[in-house]
Amino acid sequence: MTAFWISGATCLMTLGGGYIALRLQAYRGLVLAFCAGALVAGALMDVIPDALQLLEESDSGFHHHHLLFACSLGFLSFYLFEHGAHHTGSHDHPSHYTHPCQAGPWGAAGIGIHSFFDGVAIGGAFQANSEIGWVVAFAVMLHKVADGASTVGVMLGTQHDVKTTAIVLSLTATAPLIGTLVQSAFSIPPPLLALILGWFAGVFLYLGASSLLPGAHESGHSRWLPLSTLTGAAFVYVAQLLAE
Repeated sequence: MTAFWISGATCLMTLGGGYIALRLQAYRGLVLAFCAGALVAGALMDVIPDALQLLEESDSGFHHHHLLFACSLGFLSFYLFEHGAHHTGSHDHPSHYTHPCQAGPWGAAGIGIHSFFDGVAIGGAFQANSEIGWVVAFAVMLHKVADGASTVGVMLGTQHDVKTTAIVLSLTATAPLIGTLVQSAFSIPPPLLALILGWFAGVFLYLGASSLLPGAHESGHSRWLPLSTLTGAAFVYVAQLLAE
């Protein structure tokens, strides 16, 4: 039962991060830059290490190079998806960095799936023992604010309106609770989970570098944009340190 309460708290943390990002739309460029830093840092310092740990603990036939290959596939497949959609869509917009609207939901889905597996991790950790459960829960809750902000950043950065963004944010926020519920009923093979996370890590890297950062610079030319990007990365880094 404790795992369900903790997963519910992560939902509120995610909503809080997304709400803050929505309220700061007047500073859209800075918000997108912050989210880009958080998304890239989250992929490199959170998602990939978690996936590597899953592979090591599963004692499967997969190794780190398989995970990094999945990450590369995530990056390149999303590039090919956007490249194909861009050339079959409208060419009226003059911006070199305009991406089709499908990019936002795909990126948000990646964050949502990662959040879903956060819920799975919380449920599994509490099944092991209470001490491990609280450690994992604390680690997850620390980066939920960044997940909420990143979801909003991905949606707004790909030209979606506030209403659609709020709906997607709500779905992302409830993902950990659903993950905990599913974990209590089913067992997901850790190697498969690791490769899925690796694929989405590649998607996060692509979205941060190719969508959010260019979107931030198109929204404004503030000299604080690089600092905002570094702040997003630093936020994830500090959260990881506190969770250890």
